[in-house]
Amino acid sequence: MANLTRESVVLGINDAKIFPITKDDSTSLTYGAAIDVPGIRSLKVTPTFIEKQLKGDETVIDTYAKLEQIDWSIEHGVISLDALAVMVGGAVQAGGTSPKQNQTYSLTKDDLPKYFKLEAKIDYADVGDVHFVLYKCKCTSYDVTLQGEEYATISASGKAIPTMKDGKVKDIVFNETAVGISAS
Repeated sequence: MANLTRESVVLGINDAKIFPITKDDSTSLTYGAAIDVPGIRSLKVTPTFIEKQLKGDETVIDTYAKLEQIDWSIEHGVISLDALAVMVGGAVQAGGTSPKQNQTYSLTKDDLPKYFKLEAKIDYADVGDVHFVLYKCKCTSYDVTLQGEEYATISASGKAIPTMKDGKVKDIVFNETAVGISAS
């Protein structure tokens, strides 16, 4: 039996979903249903380390480094009110009847961003596909840019920290056969 490769070229990003965390304690980690991040254009993942140096005799004797968090950012091209309600806080409410229906996203001063799992998928790879998973994210910045005669762009960034249940932060998964991002 041949082993699946441990390296692959990757090109593009074509799917991303967030999953609200419903529980994260020492015994259980559960997520709500997937919410699409439509029109995903980019994902950037940057680890941040706690660093310490031991110095003596006018030299560095030892260096310590431990993962503290992962800074992440995404850009997408379609506004999703449901994703916005998880990433920034707030609520979405439907109103009216056809042909005068509306969807309203509302944010108050007391609303807070929620924790969520972020999973993104790349199909163009030397393997079936590649999934990037951040298990416990919180959004710290969200921007919508509207400009004349151009499509709106949406960008969000934040921090991924270890889960309480098992300390997981990130996975990069190579699948021999491409699989979609699970709905739950």
